Amino acid sequence: MNSSQFNCRWADGAGVFGMYRHRNEILRIGVMVRALSLALLLTTLAVGTTRAVAAQTLEDTGLWFAALGNGQFESLDDDSPFRWWFDTHYRLRDDRNGFNQSIIRPGLGCALAEEQTLWAGYAWIRTSPVTGDDFDEHRSWQQWTATPSIGDWRFLHRSRIEQRWVEIGDDVGLRWRQFARGQRILSHCPQWSLVLWDEVFFHLNDTDWGANTGLNQNRAFIGFGYKRYPRAAVRTEVGYLNQFINRRGGLDGLNHILSINFFF
Repeated sequence: MNSSQFNCRWADGAGVFGMYRHRNEILRIGVMVRALSLALLLTTLAVGTTRAVAAQTLEDTGLWFAALGNGQFESLDDDSPFRWWFDTHYRLRDDRNGFNQSIIRPGLGCALAEEQTLWAGYAWIRTSPVTGDDFDEHRSWQQWTATPSIGDWRFLHRSRIEQRWVEIGDDVGLRWRQFARGQRILSHCPQWSLVLWDEVFFHLNDTDWGANTGLNQNRAFIGFGYKRYPRAAVRTEVGYLNQFINRRGGLDGLNHILSINFFF
């Protein structure tokens, strides 16, 4: 084989590999576009509802803390598809003066592909309402996540369904949650990033403890993330969180929250 034939075949091979890389990039973009389009649609619906009832909302402020992490099991092979998940939350209301809610949520996952994972887990929630006694809630949950990236942008799309048992009632509540997030690393200062996300919640059934089929709430966040260096164990995100709560038959809630999150 002469050098021109070798170069020609090498170029053909490079073209094939390039075609596959291009195809994978298109798939990533497709996932991202679908996630952001769905998030935009749901956010538009939620914002429209918020505006329609703006005159009947009860506004409040709060402070929310969260610690979140997921990853591979160190005791398993690097090629193992199994993953762990854990997040915990501590939430205050009334200008930081009153306890609102705490959450502990572990889970297990199985990677379907490099950027997609199926998860399932349990959550324990302690809630202190504005009026009435504190109560516990137990949830089982399942979700699908996708984490595409393009350039300096990192995306997360999450679809979650929850089965909720609340001790003040007998019914099992079903709730759907749709989450879309974008993170833009700042090229001139890569330790910092701009973070935007939105999550909309829908009740799928009525319950005897107060859930009504339809829009439950919407959360929209804008803030900044900080990671000291690329392999740092912890990333911190701080920002403003707007929470709209749809309460049928009563005043809707509109909460302005300082959100502080630690990712590990």
